[in-house]
Amino acid sequence: MTFTLFTDYKALTDEQLMERVRLHTSEKAFEEIYHRYARLLQGFFFRRLGGNEEQALDLTQDTFLRMWGAREQYALNVNVRTWVFTIAYNLCKNIYRQNMHEQEYLDSLPAEEPLAEDNTPIILDAATFDKALQQELLGMSEQQQMLFELRFTQELTVPEIARILSIPQGTVKSRLHTLTEYLRKKLKNYE
Repeated sequence: MTFTLFTDYKALTDEQLMERVRLHTSEKAFEEIYHRYARLLQGFFFRRLGGNEEQALDLTQDTFLRMWGAREQYALNVNVRTWVFTIAYNLCKNIYRQNMHEQEYLDSLPAEEPLAEDNTPIILDAATFDKALQQELLGMSEQQQMLFELRFTQELTVPEIARILSIPQGTVKSRLHTLTEYLRKKLKNYE
């Protein structure tokens, strides 16, 4: 007579779950990872791809399919969250490449004349500030938007971002500093 031990998958860390998926192709462990990351990924893709909910859902599923397909290559010393967002980031890059012709067209349009700056502080609610922030982000490059998303929305660390973007940590810090200074200047009326 053999006994199977009941495992509380919710009590396991992400890395312990992936180890079970990697070694034993545990579908229950993979389901737990899915439950932990599906909504995060949907939001990530939704924001990165201009609010396209259907595309966000498709890419979320693609992320998990790629994770399952690469489960045997998962390295034990890799943080699961970093691995998940690396896959998601690469899927976004693929979409950006596919849509590059649209961006080239938009870049060819004449730039709008800047409005005269009004240095009068404005007191507004958080929703108005968020709208202004989103408007500024839309005017930035995809790389700057992705950096903002990973650091301030997903709250990833500098080393995690460096691994995802395949750039040195110093470059991440420098780009974050430039990005935050730019946003601070652009949104100074909302202080």
